[in-house]
Amino acid sequence: MKRTKSDPGSIMVLAWLMAASFAGAGELYVSPTGAPDGDGSKAKPLGILVAISDKSPAKPGDTLYLLAGTYNGPMTQDVNRVPQRLPFEVKVSGAPDKPIRILPAPGAAAHLNGSVAFNASYVHLIGLDIGDLQWDPWGEKHKTQTALNATSGKSMKVINCNIFGGAMGTGAWQPAVNLEFYGNLIHDFGGMYRDKKDPTKHNGRGHGHAYYAQNLDGTKIFQHNIAYRGCGWNVHIYTQEANITGFDVIENISYIAGTYVDGQTTDNYLACGWKPADRIRMNGNVGYQPTMAAAWRANTRLITLYKPLTNGTGEVCDNYFAGAAYGLSLGAWKSFKVTGNTFWALKYHVEISSVPTGSAIPTQDQRPTPGNYQVDNNTYIANGNDLSFVYGLQERPGTNDIISFAAWQKLGFDKNSRMVPGKDGKPAENKTFVFPNKYAKGRANVGIFNWEGKDKVEVDLSGALAQGQKYAIYNCLDIKQTIGQAKPVLNGSFDGKPVAFPLRKDKLSPDFDSFLVAPELN
Repeated sequence: MKRTKSDPGSIMVLAWLMAASFAGAGELYVSPTGAPDGDGSKAKPLGILVAISDKSPAKPGDTLYLLAGTYNGPMTQDVNRVPQRLPFEVKVSGAPDKPIRILPAPGAAAHLNGSVAFNASYVHLIGLDIGDLQWDPWGEKHKTQTALNATSGKSMKVINCNIFGGAMGTGAWQPAVNLEFYGNLIHDFGGMYRDKKDPTKHNGRGHGHAYYAQNLDGTKIFQHNIAYRGCGWNVHIYTQEANITGFDVIENISYIAGTYVDGQTTDNYLACGWKPADRIRMNGNVGYQPTMAAAWRANTRLITLYKPLTNGTGEVCDNYFAGAAYGLSLGAWKSFKVTGNTFWALKYHVEISSVPTGSAIPTQDQRPTPGNYQVDNNTYIANGNDLSFVYGLQERPGTNDIISFAAWQKLGFDKNSRMVPGKDGKPAENKTFVFPNKYAKGRANVGIFNWEGKDKVEVDLSGALAQGQKYAIYNCLDIKQTIGQAKPVLNGSFDGKPVAFPLRKDKLSPDFDSFLVAPELN
């Protein structure tokens, strides 16, 4: 695999220092051509399948350095002789306070070509490209599994990886306790259903999600990730039989969910199911969905499905949600806080309903109790619709369920919030977000809402880059497979001044651009 000087997957200086800081910690080297009987030295590196197995020579606190190259997963065929790769099974485990780290060797880029089954405890995957280069969303020429599937284990971390090309982006299942996804890109994933009447076309719905997540014990953390351009949903916290209790979704960028399928609109952030949700925190996130092709879709939905159940506790605070038909849709909750957010939606800003959009719950006789919801200090951007709030029993024209902002406030919501004017039904002023990476100095996620239609916007990167540090900046839409295959839109040396980011105005994302800022090697 060709490596560019600006490949951020290999720039994990802080992680290397952390790996070397454990007393007695060892270093083992792995190569795409490593032998099963390798000793883990640079001269005789291990093979990947042995290195990550439960027979690995790695001990708690050790670091597995993957030398540069593409690691091809083993191949098989399904019953129809369609080729597919078997997953890389990570079974080696560390110990509390002595995790095993698996990351590229300094200055290298390592790509696991296929999928990863993550079934270990106290293991950190850092800075890897993970995804099947032969991903076929139709599943006819080449079948893929979930790019990264965490099905068991404790205290696992996936840090600053680039994840793509799977039947789903990631699976984060209930037995994987205290799992953390931090700083990852998740994109170009999922699959499509063919139309039964015309097999040359899809049926209008993609499937497979950036995150398919369930939880009961501990808390799963999704922080500082970017999810985009999949076939299905982005953050999909959902259950039929398992549980969805304990999630922190913090300062992520999630946009154009489902857009791989032409004309499709899906949710950027979702927590719903056939069981009540509880302990849900969605704070500081960015969500953008430019269309309302499905007029009942929301940017963010936290509801129950098919059954009129009451969820536990949750909060949506300090987010910026723009686009889709509904900005935020809430079902019945015992206690829920909505504060500090900015909402702009194409139809309804916020819904609080016993029959929330997309829930398939039969019409109820009783509306949610307003006192269960602390909704205040939010900013709403006018969209040209005077009746842009829903309270009651879903959207019911001719009733008092669809109301104005003033009527919404009379119910006790948003007493100290404001409705600000837009321009031509959209927000009038640009908005920029910078999320510096806590594991890698010089790495950051940037999101820019270009409501003013500018060609460039200056961004302050002083919180992410050191004076004189070299950097490369990628528009995320250019990252389709490995990061090394993408071309930066900017390279430079940081002089402390704002950096002018070029804006794409792409048809998939006309008002929003997301960027990965990465340190560049000297």
